Amino acid sequence: MTYDEKIHFLSVTLRSFEVTDFSLDMLQEISLQDLLDISLEKNKTVSFRAAWVFETIVLKDTRLLQGLLPSFFSNIREQKNWSCLRSYSKLLMYLTSKQNRLYPLDEHIEVEIIEHAFQWVIDEQCPVAVVVNCLDILNQLSQKHTWIKEELLAQINYFQRVKPSPALLSRTKRILKSYR
Repeated sequence: MTYDEKIHFLSVTLRSFEVTDFSLDMLQEISLQDLLDISLEKNKTVSFRAAWVFETIVLKDTRLLQGLLPSFFSNIREQKNWSCLRSYSKLLMYLTSKQNRLYPLDEHIEVEIIEHAFQWVIDEQCPVAVVVNCLDILNQLSQKHTWIKEELLAQINYFQRVKPSPALLSRTKRILKSYR
């Protein structure tokens, strides 16, 4: 299957599947690496579908991330599509969680994740779904990088005053509770 055929498959065929159907078998000749590559496409709908399918499949079986993390982290540096960043941030939530025992993150990668998370959170265009994921990422990393806590609490205070959406209030309350 050519690259263009893979894009066409993602843009047309995946609309007929339920999230629970997503699997490597369903993708035919499209690899997880292909999904990462396609998630950088300029067509926002196609790139979103690729990122969403990638996220869904690898969160079902995180062992599938083996060998893909360098590409994933490279994509984070390039990704500008908020819909894709929602999926990426969900994967970062897993990678920075205590549940992740397969992929220890080195100091350099953790610092890079922290920088991206703070950049996304302070961006006025950042959707609430990405913001709340970033707040969780930062909270999880604050256990090791204690300096994050002060900045995170300042952001939470700001969001509770300025953008008090139900999702944000729920997530920030849970984070604040974890510091007690």
